[in-house]
Amino acid sequence: MFSKERSEEILNILKVKKQVSTSYLCQKLYCSIATIRRDLIELEKAGLIKRFHGGASLVPNFNIEYPHMFREMENQQAKNYICNLALDFISDGYAIFLDSSSTVGSICHLLNDYDNLTVVTNGVKTALDLVQLDSITTFIAGGQLKTGSTSIIGEFTSNFIDNFRADLSIISCRGLDENGAYEASQTQALVKQHMIKNSKSTILLCDSSKFNHSNFYKLDSFANIEAVITDTEPSSKILNSILLEGCEVIY
Repeated sequence: MFSKERSEEILNILKVKKQVSTSYLCQKLYCSIATIRRDLIELEKAGLIKRFHGGASLVPNFNIEYPHMFREMENQQAKNYICNLALDFISDGYAIFLDSSSTVGSICHLLNDYDNLTVVTNGVKTALDLVQLDSITTFIAGGQLKTGSTSIIGEFTSNFIDNFRADLSIISCRGLDENGAYEASQTQALVKQHMIKNSKSTILLCDSSKFNHSNFYKLDSFANIEAVITDTEPSSKILNSILLEGCEVIY
């Protein structure tokens, strides 16, 4: 098992148990204490766990922006399903904003069949995936490369976004409730808000694990979003709030 896979398993175990011993992890993952210790150190550096003598505990994810590597591992099947639904909003010749989220990044490999797309993104990995496709002209925003991520953020990034007018913004969020969508990072929220402002329409890709989670930074209300695309039907409370704002829900 590779380090990335072990880290994912450790997080999955901690999501259930909240706190475990190092010896328990060794037994479950069939590896040495030294190997587990190295993995726990990296997870702690990423702000995902807290180590203590003989074990580790999970850090609650409220207002924490996980590094891209771990966000990429989360709910990949749901992300692929959601991105396939999002294709109905894309046409040949479109200019599109893509944010730097792992959810939105999952759509890149699905764009190969479109002609003459122009994409503007603040995601380094997203840009690298897009540049492999001959039919897409890719622009990547300048600014600060956020530590532990593949996101470019800051005032320069927002100003760069303001130079474009897109047909469609495709964005994700860290949480969603009946009052709107939320981000864990103010700087991420600001870039996405500039994308929304400078596009004709916006769709929000959000898997069901983010339902009923509000973070500190409000991204936007549903009034400025054309559709919320997800993998399962939201609760009636969230669903009614979205529909009352004139926003479509697709799942």
